[in-house]
Amino acid sequence: MPQPPVTKPVYRAAGGRTVWVTLDDGPHPSRTSQILSALGRHGVKAVFFVVGTNAKAQPSLLRDISGAGHLIGNHTWDHPDLSRLSASAVRDQLERTRDVIAQYPGGTTLFRPPYGAHNATVDKVVSQLGYRSILWSVDTLDWNKSYKPDKWIQHGLDQIRNRTSSLVLAHDIQKTTAAHFDAFLSRISALSKTAFGAPQDI
Repeated sequence: MPQPPVTKPVYRAAGGRTVWVTLDDGPHPSRTSQILSALGRHGVKAVFFVVGTNAKAQPSLLRDISGAGHLIGNHTWDHPDLSRLSASAVRDQLERTRDVIAQYPGGTTLFRPPYGAHNATVDKVVSQLGYRSILWSVDTLDWNKSYKPDKWIQHGLDQIRNRTSSLVLAHDIQKTTAAHFDAFLSRISALSKTAFGAPQDI
């Protein structure tokens, strides 16, 4: 009896690379707008993990981020190392920021701990508040003076080339990141078999 044909599964971006863009620590009064312009030119959507104090001070930028179709994630109120805080202090950091970003379409329950620092206490509070923690797989080190003004671009690309799935970390508060972000996106786009992922799929 003949065997049924074998169906090969088809995966999104099979044989290629998918790159998700995330930005931390803003919004910044001028640099976030530069980042938004670069993303718009390339048709790329990102997740902005905002610090609550910055977000509260820049409501127009929150509207710009949301209006452009990007997502807004929680990056705490004032960027502490959460692993050094009590459960109640961790909760306060997330809730205060949540109350700011919840006012905008695109405000999410995505959370990124500052410095990637978390422990069992942090994880428990994050879960209780209905958040999902998102770290990264590609660190551009755009904040590090050794990678300024634009060495961070190549550093990020070298990591992306070696991965099929890249969750990229950059910072929209950095002057040199804003100045060179268009070039970074162009270099990613030029990689063969590479596509930007929708932030909803993170």
